[in-house]
Amino acid sequence: MDELHQVMLEHEEFLEEALEAMECGWPTQEQVDCIRAACGKPVERKNPVLTAIFNDYAKIFGGKNVAI
Repeated sequence: MDELHQVMLEHEEFLEEALEAMECGWPTQEQVDCIRAACGKPVERKNPVLTAIFNDYAKIFGGKNVAI
């Protein structure tokens, strides 16, 4: 039971960091997946058309590649 409690604490800490990253800028894909999982949403939810559009935009204007 202590091991499960430790895992839950680590997950909670990572989720807090992910939410802070979301407020301050661009969270990583791993952080987005963590937030989605915590909300009960499927982790893999990528729209290939939107991803391509945003990645092209990032190439032209600079920025990070995203997976939407």
